[in-house]
Amino acid sequence: MKVVVIGGGPAGMAAASRVRRLQPESEVTVVERTRFVSFALCGTPYYVGDVVKSLDDLMYYPPKYFVEKRRINLMLNSVAESVSLDERKVVVRSGGEVKELEWDKLIVATGARATVPPIPGVDSEGVFTLHHLDEAHELKEALKRAKEVLIVGAGLVGMELAENVQRLGKDVRVVEMFDHVLPKLLDPDVAAKLNLPVKVSTGVRIEEIRRSNGRLAATAGESRFEADLIIMATGIRPNTELLKEIGQVGETGALKVDERMRLPGHNDVYAAGDAVETVNLVTGKPDWFPFAQVANKMGLVAGANAAGYEVTFPGAVGTWTTQIFGVEVAGTGLTESRAKQLGYEVVSSLIEAGDRAHYIPGRSKIVIKMVAEKGGKVLGVQAVGRGALHRVNVAASLIARGADPHDFIFTDMGYAPPLAPVWDPLIIAARRLSPVL
Repeated sequence: MKVVVIGGGPAGMAAASRVRRLQPESEVTVVERTRFVSFALCGTPYYVGDVVKSLDDLMYYPPKYFVEKRRINLMLNSVAESVSLDERKVVVRSGGEVKELEWDKLIVATGARATVPPIPGVDSEGVFTLHHLDEAHELKEALKRAKEVLIVGAGLVGMELAENVQRLGKDVRVVEMFDHVLPKLLDPDVAAKLNLPVKVSTGVRIEEIRRSNGRLAATAGESRFEADLIIMATGIRPNTELLKEIGQVGETGALKVDERMRLPGHNDVYAAGDAVETVNLVTGKPDWFPFAQVANKMGLVAGANAAGYEVTFPGAVGTWTTQIFGVEVAGTGLTESRAKQLGYEVVSSLIEAGDRAHYIPGRSKIVIKMVAEKGGKVLGVQAVGRGALHRVNVAASLIARGADPHDFIFTDMGYAPPLAPVWDPLIIAARRLSPVL
């Protein structure tokens, strides 16, 4: 059996490795446009900030490992230009050479790409994006010559870059078009709990970028922001161009697949990772979760099914986390803002509690917000502070199973004075939504 995987990121290499494990005699070829495979794009801000010293460290395994140990054919620095489902061929350009690869099973894992608004001057010298390991290297080199840095966008990447660029000793300002940081992930009242040691301007929409005398100036209405270097951290979108003509793009803009990661109507074609939509386990509707943990699991499922097994991907709740200037921030499910946009009648609680017993030295505060359907299930949880991630992980497990506040209250969470209070903050947030408890 010949299996071709397009894309050598986490989903693609997980799929390729699963096929090799389950069908040892199959011929597996991965087509990757860069020189990297099994790479961690999430680590690029930390490479920029010199926490990670080498780009090669951002690969879970080097290419040599996949070739020699897993017997996977790697076509690096190669671009899949077109796919013929009828002829079962992929046209690949590698250097100046064009090849046709035949396949019995095809797995598409083309990921996502940076999206930049059509601002005049956005292509000026000194304006960067960061959604590629080579871009991380270019940005890191350019930062050596910069003193003032403007970051456009206060999402996950924007805020992680703010911390890492400031670590380099640069003067950093972040501008965001919405009214608070992490606007798609946090509600305003939770975002307000973040004490950020960096200049942030919200409600700012950049309209033009100009370069003059080696400096850049970004204008937004009457405001003007000058910098030596600008980073556009304005989001990503699914990279679906390869299969767009087949009409397999869903309502989220990502590729539509069934629970086995197959393209509808094409039993031997699979897709996985950031290019793909899945079911939101909170809403029951299609959604897009461009997160590494989701991509890896999708790749496992796609690879297992391509190898002839029956495995399903159930969907996701959208769990995420980061650390911003040393503070844990995490969330899962729906924010209150998004729940209302989707038509839910919601109730919410916002609490601030200790993360340990009150008599233990070193106790700190954690903020928890819980959002629930009125009289019904919990829709989402957000957290800021030490221990935010493990509370959100518990919440993610419960939310995926349709838990209500009562279920949260009686979840048997661990307690020890130096680790957690007897009434865990997550349970306190749930109790605030209970009319009796």
